[in-house]
Amino acid sequence: MSDPEIEAMSAVSSAFSELEDEARARVLRWAADKYGAPLSHTLKSGSQTDHLTVDANDAVQQVPGEVMRPASTQSAATYEHFADLYSAASPTTRQERVLVAAYWFQKVVGQETFQSSELNRELKHLGHYVDHVAEALSSNINKKPQLVLQVRKNGAKRQARKVYKLSGEGIKVVESMITLGTQR
Repeated sequence: MSDPEIEAMSAVSSAFSELEDEARARVLRWAADKYGAPLSHTLKSGSQTDHLTVDANDAVQQVPGEVMRPASTQSAATYEHFADLYSAASPTTRQERVLVAAYWFQKVVGQETFQSSELNRELKHLGHYVDHVAEALSSNINKKPQLVLQVRKNGAKRQARKVYKLSGEGIKVVESMITLGTQR
C-alpha cells in the first residue's frame, strides 16, 4: 500500500532537484503561505545544516553555520502602530495573528508579559478578532519548540486570568514572518 505523504515528499524532492537555491526558497515560501505552515529558519542538506539569509532583492544565500538574520526587517521599535506590524507580518492563521499581537506587546510596547484579552482587543480594533484566543495561545504553547510560555495564573479557578510571554523561538517566528512579508 502506498503512503501519500511519502509520495508527496518524493515529488517535492524531484521538483526541487531541478531548481536553484533562490527558486527553492521562493517555492517554499509560497507553499508555506498557501498551506499555513510556518517556515523554519534552518534547512538541512545532507549531513550539514545551512541557514538562509534573505536580502532586500529576494535573493537567498545558504550560509553554512550562520544564523538567519533578517536583512530588511525593521526593528521592533520602528512600528508606530499595531497595524504597521500586522501588515508587515501578514499572519494567515489565528495562531499567527495571536503571535503577532503578542510580539507587539512584548517587543514593541515593551511589556514583559501579556494577557489574552489585550491581544484580542488589538486584533479586534483591526478587524481581525480571534475566537478563543486562549486556545490559540495554548496551541502555540503545545508546539515544539514552544512559541508562547504561560508565566502564571492569577486566581485559583479554571477561568483565572493567565499571564503569558513569547519564548525566544516565538519572537524568531514573528521576525521571520516580518522578513518574509517584506519580501513579497
